[in-house]
Amino acid sequence: MTQVSYPIAASGDVAGRLVKGAWFDSHLGPPPSWPGALRQLAEVVLNAAFPMFLVWGPARALIYNDAYRAILGDKHPSALGRSFWEVWPEVRAQIEPVIEKAFSGEASFFEDLQVTLHRGGRAEPAWFTFSYSPIPADGVIPGVLCVCVETTMGARERATRQESEETLLFLDRLTRSVTGLGGADAVMAATTRLLGEHMGVAICAYADMDEDQDGFTIRGDWSAPGSPSIVGRYSLADFGRMAVDNLSRGEPLVINDNRIEIAPHEAATFQAIGIGSTICMPLVREGKLRALMAVHHVGPHVWTDRELALVREVTERSWAVVERVGAEAELRRSEAELRRITDAAPLLISYVDADQRYCFVNRAYEAWFGQSRDAILGQTVLEVLGPSAYDDFQTRLERALAGERVSFESRMAYPDGRARDVQVDYVPRREASGEVLGVYAIVTDITTRLAAERALLESETRLRLATENAEVGLWDVEGGEGALYWDDRVRAMFGVPAGSPVSMRDFYEGLHPDDREATTRAYAAASDPNQRALYDVEYRTIGASDGVERWVAAKGRGLFDAAGRCVRVTGTAIDISTRKHAEEARDLLMREVDHRARNSLAVIQSVVKLTDASDPKAFKQALHGRIESMARAQSTLAENRWRAGLIGEVVRNELLSSVASASRLRLSGDSILIAADKVQPVSMILHELATNATKYGALSAPNGVVDIRWFAMPAGWSLSWQERGGPPVVAPQHKGFGSRLMHSLARQLNGTIVFDWAHPGLTMELRVDERSSSAASNPHPALSPIS
Repeated sequence: MTQVSYPIAASGDVAGRLVKGAWFDSHLGPPPSWPGALRQLAEVVLNAAFPMFLVWGPARALIYNDAYRAILGDKHPSALGRSFWEVWPEVRAQIEPVIEKAFSGEASFFEDLQVTLHRGGRAEPAWFTFSYSPIPADGVIPGVLCVCVETTMGARERATRQESEETLLFLDRLTRSVTGLGGADAVMAATTRLLGEHMGVAICAYADMDEDQDGFTIRGDWSAPGSPSIVGRYSLADFGRMAVDNLSRGEPLVINDNRIEIAPHEAATFQAIGIGSTICMPLVREGKLRALMAVHHVGPHVWTDRELALVREVTERSWAVVERVGAEAELRRSEAELRRITDAAPLLISYVDADQRYCFVNRAYEAWFGQSRDAILGQTVLEVLGPSAYDDFQTRLERALAGERVSFESRMAYPDGRARDVQVDYVPRREASGEVLGVYAIVTDITTRLAAERALLESETRLRLATENAEVGLWDVEGGEGALYWDDRVRAMFGVPAGSPVSMRDFYEGLHPDDREATTRAYAAASDPNQRALYDVEYRTIGASDGVERWVAAKGRGLFDAAGRCVRVTGTAIDISTRKHAEEARDLLMREVDHRARNSLAVIQSVVKLTDASDPKAFKQALHGRIESMARAQSTLAENRWRAGLIGEVVRNELLSSVASASRLRLSGDSILIAADKVQPVSMILHELATNATKYGALSAPNGVVDIRWFAMPAGWSLSWQERGGPPVVAPQHKGFGSRLMHSLARQLNGTIVFDWAHPGLTMELRVDERSSSAASNPHPALSPIS
């Protein structure tokens, strides 16, 4: 079957699979059938360089981008289009409430959240920083957008660094605590207490073995509150075959859960003294088991390699002090154990003395600087780092040697020249008197984490630029009625100077009085835990500093904690004043057009009714000319957006369009502005005069001309019409419709019209008084009574 391609405005592996349409049996169907909101969001996600995915529809279908493939691992590409819970069933109990909250309109943000994922054929812990945001469309929320970054490496780095620091500091504190104590019991009492408290166990004890290698005596122990003391005599055989074999060979006995790992009668011995899990570390000297040191939990516990190494280290250190024998050998063994601990850490760990000479480095240090441990030990920090790098660290190292704990980030170079970002922690080591003996240096490679942070910053920058280009303002209120944040765009909407402090009082006082109640009610509904309404309002503001009235469209939502308290209300605002003014102008224009249309129809009705219809041809011609005159007047008004017009424009538009011999017209006059409701009457008067001149007056003769002039007067304006060169004129015996129409139109203009039929031709003068607007209420008051 031939595959059909569907264009998606994106590139990459995931986009390519969408285009090829090889998964139309999924919950989403082919891209052309997708809603517009889904297609648009899918293109945004697919084009993003940051890991993102969409959860869409009731099936919770999954769409993700190429950056998210690394998180999916071998679940890609089969995850594309499938239900989120089919892809990640292992996190459903933990994440489903978060996603469902987003589908109900509540956004969520988590930082360094630990989850357990099945990737690469095994379950593994992972950490993520992510946000789930609802995607509203057409009044509903069909989907949820997740922006995420995996922080597993950073979380493990921090845990490893912290554990390493704590181990080093504990061992140092332990050594200083037991140094100088008089007697083995005092040393072991201090050791068991410190180790038990540090590891958080129920019991920490030490014992001496009998010569028969079976009997042993627990001479001292430390017990957490609620746990019993286990001091007394015991038989090693009672604790089982594993205990005998391991401890006799000098190997530790490690039991995570004695109920399932050893025989029931052996487990009963442990259970009888309140032990569910244990590490028992043997002390073998000259091939014989001499002593034991152990830590116990009441219930099951999975012991880690670090815990095992720590118990081994403490056992070695403490018994070295107790036996007071082979001090140098025991010291080397302790250093070896410390080295194994530090070598297992993915960190650079070193110790320098007060002279800044290296006394200890771990294997990672050797790899970083490309030198063996023996080559580094004894050298100064300056000699190992080199002058350039040492200048960056010198001041901070000197502060640490003065007793200050110092943490900072910097860049270091590998021997091959590659630069890496690092976090450095200097931890001073003190003796009992408080004197600083040296400094532990713990260096963590944070290049990957910083790269992720830079990517996040770039994403945030793109979001900021997008809101700036869209001229969208941002606002945020803590706790619903707490501290108010406005960016400078929102400040401008309320007439507040940029950068000025604002409060909720500025918001309420800045609202137009007529809009304050509705806006306040809408905001209260958004911050009410019982309503949690979408805040979507349009309101007017009165500028605090400039008094300018503006229109604002605002949208936002309340964010609520698990207890239902409103944590914050946040949203956007846009200045829509230009749009509102355009709408008002449009409405005004529509009302004006409607008004003019009704008036024009009234005039046409009167013209039709009053025009002499005895001669159909003449009736048709007269009616056609008069309606065309009205149409030209309407065109003049439309060109001026139904506002006032110039008399000169009206004269030219009417006469130059209706008179064939326009070259015989002489036009001149002042620049006089007349109201819109006077344009049509003036145009019709000119039409009647031009029609009469063409039929009977100056324009009917080859050499006839007409002078039309208009002048401004103190109380208004006048318009004169003078014909010359036409046939002899004679005053009419009676008034025809045209004459009556012109008199009626003059009254409509609040003016008078005078005709003079003396030689050499007809003269007309129209005088209009602008001091009164009594005709405004009825644009055609004189037409209706004419019969």
